[in-house]
This record gives sequence, C-alpha cells and structure tokens, in this order.
Amino acid sequence: MKYDRVFRRFLSITLVAVVISGLSLMAVMRTLSLGLAQRVERAREAVTEELDRLASVPPSPAAPVEQTATSFVGVRGGWLDARSRVAQLEALPPEWRAPLERTLAEAEASHARTVTTTAIGPSTLVLAVEPGPARFAWTGYLVHPSMFSHEWRWIAAGLAGGTLLLVVVSLHGAIAFRRDLGVLQATLTALGKDLTTPVPRPRLAELDSVAGGIARLAADLLASRDATEQLQRELAQNERLAALGRVAAGVAHEVRNPLAAIKLRLDLTAAGDGLPESAHQALETASQEIARLDRLVGDLLLVAGKKMGPRQATDLGALVRSRAEALGTWAATQRVALHVEGEGFVTADPESVARALDNMLRNAVEAAPPDTTVEARVVATAGAIEVRVRDQGRGVEPRRRSELFEPFFTTKAEGTGLGLAISRAIARAHGGELTYTRTGDVTCFALSLPRDRDVA
Repeated sequence: MKYDRVFRRFLSITLVAVVISGLSLMAVMRTLSLGLAQRVERAREAVTEELDRLASVPPSPAAPVEQTATSFVGVRGGWLDARSRVAQLEALPPEWRAPLERTLAEAEASHARTVTTTAIGPSTLVLAVEPGPARFAWTGYLVHPSMFSHEWRWIAAGLAGGTLLLVVVSLHGAIAFRRDLGVLQATLTALGKDLTTPVPRPRLAELDSVAGGIARLAADLLASRDATEQLQRELAQNERLAALGRVAAGVAHEVRNPLAAIKLRLDLTAAGDGLPESAHQALETASQEIARLDRLVGDLLLVAGKKMGPRQATDLGALVRSRAEALGTWAATQRVALHVEGEGFVTADPESVARALDNMLRNAVEAAPPDTTVEARVVATAGAIEVRVRDQGRGVEPRRRSELFEPFFTTKAEGTGLGLAISRAIARAHGGELTYTRTGDVTCFALSLPRDRDVA
C-alpha cells in the first residue's frame, strides 16, 4: 500500500506537469491565432476606409484611371473601368490578379461592396471592391505573418515535443518505478524467510542504491546470524566439555587409584618365580589393558582441559619433524609419505602439543589415498604459528562438519572419537585454535598457537 501511494503521487506530479505544458502550448497557439486574426481584421478596416475615401473623391479626368491609393502604408488601390484592366496594372503583384478578378466578379454580380480574404502562402490578401456606374474602386492589403511568428511556431513545436517527451518519459518512469518497487518488495518478503536470497539490482539509479543497501543489510544480518549460531554451538560445546570435565575428574579420582593398585599387584605377581609362560602372557595383557584405561582417563582430562603440563620455549618445526619420523614407518605401511617443512617457535607444553600433532598426522595418513603425500607445513602468521596438515582424502561430509570436533565423534569403524576433540582442547588451552577447511580435493587441518608467548 505504501508503494502504491508513492506511485500515485508520482503519477499526480507527472499529470500536473503535462497539464501545465499543455496549457502553455494552447496559450502559444491561441496567441498566434488571435494575432493573425486581429491583423486580418485591422486590414479589413483599413481597406474599407481607403475604399470609402476613393469613393468620396473621384479621380481627376487628367489622372490615370489606374491610380494607386496610398493613404495607408501598404494599402494598394485605384479605379478600374473593366476587369480586363487588372492585367494592365504593372505595379500590382502577379499573385494579386486572380483574387482581384474574383472579387470584381462578385461585386459586379451583387452590385454591392464586396470584401474578400485570400490566403497566399503564409500571408493573407484582403481585397475590397466598390462597383460604380462606369468604374470600380478597389483597395487591397497583404497581411504578412508577424516577424516573430516563426520563432513562436518553433516555441510551440518545442512545447509540443517537450510535452510528448514528458508524457513518454513519465509513463516509462512510472512503470519502471512500480516494477522495481514490486521486485524489491518481493525480495524483502523472501529475505524475511531466507537471508541468502539474492537482491536484484533495479534499472532506476535511485532504487539501485536502495537495493544495494538492502543487500548489504541482508549480508550483515546473515553474518550476524552465522556468528550467533557459531557462538551458540561453541557455548553448547563448552557446556558439554565442562560437564565432561566434571565427569572426568570424578573418573580420575574413582578409577585411577584402583587401577594403580591393580597394576602394582600385577607387576608384583609377574616378578615372582614359578609362573608358567601362559600366566606371564596373561599378566602382560592385563597390564596393557590397564595402561589403555589409564590413557583413556588421561584423554578425558585433556578434552576437559584438566590436564596440561608445564610450558616452555618449543621449536615447533623440530617437534613436527620428530612426530613425522616417529610415524614414518607406520605411514609407509599405508603407502603414504610424510613431508615436513617450515620453522617456528612457541611457548607451549611440548608433550601435549606432540599429542595433538600425532592425532592430526594419523588422521591425515588414514584419510589419504595410497601413493600420495601428507604435507605438514609450519607457517608464521600475524601473532601466531600454524601447523597446516594437508591430505588428498575425501574429507568430511558438509552436513557433519559441525560435529567434527565433538567428543566421541568419529567416521571410522574403530576409534574413540576423542582425537580431534583432544587436539582442539590442547590448542585452546594454549590460546590457539584447530580449524578444518576443504579446498577442492585437499583437506587441511590447521593448528594455530600464539607466537612465543605464555597464555596461561
């Protein structure tokens, strides 16, 4: 409704402008018409008065019968004794002769004064004839257009053309205005449901800036919504991690002490004499399972941020190379090569960072196709050092990427799903971050740590 009111106002202004232009054109044409009519009327009066003068003062017998009247400037006239004498008036313009003959014939037929007007091009010829017993008195005047009529006609033509152009432009503008407003209104309705809706650009420059503002506003709202959703996800994850931390602390207290006691008794039993080989193997297996349970408790504490060693200046490039060398033999069995390059120093807990690097390198090797290379690059950025691990695996489905760093999330048939959650927890405990990107056929995990400073 608001747009309809704007459209009606636009049409009203256009209509007023057209009416004003039309009235101006009519005034000019009326002025031209009245000016010519008034001049013709004055010419009729002039030739009539001159004819009265000729009739009241007959020509002298000694004077030529064809004398010309000159009482009024521009008025011609005289006495004629026959219509054939018209051709003998050499001073008479040729275009006057036929109209004068017709006027003489009308006067002779009516036996009364006759006044006629004849158009000669843009001019008007006014003739008056008074029949007499033996002669005819006649007068004539050629009314020329005003010396400014040509200019006025151009003005009238300009007004007519301008009015027509105004109508065409106004109608086109009104139609385009309403069309573009309708498109913007439909776009606003669509944006209310989906902020990713593209905003079309109107043809009118005035509305184009409005559309640009709407597009920027929609982009800002979309970015704000995404940021809000990201914050909500992070808040939910932090709440889950906090709950997990409380559980992990309880597990560490309730489970680790009994596990330590069991491990001690198993070690004492294994150190005794007289046990068969099968018993030694069983005790070794039990010890390994206890160690695995202890590592699982440690992983839970890492995810919850409850376990972190002392920090020190660490050569991150050397640490990445050492972890790649440690995993090199296993990676070779997967037909995957490991390549490391770059240097950088950070203040960190080298043991926990090494744990995060192991998780990243293992995941990359397991995801990489055979006969490919996993690259680990240490890159310095603004205020941070990044370790970027790239592989050519299939990556994670887009719909599941939001779960990638959740505890216990995994796409493998075997695994606890704590590796990436632990790695991100380690990064954040150092004031850094662990991110995932997919560009073309390349998957990249980037571990970012603050450059050579303590964030504890």
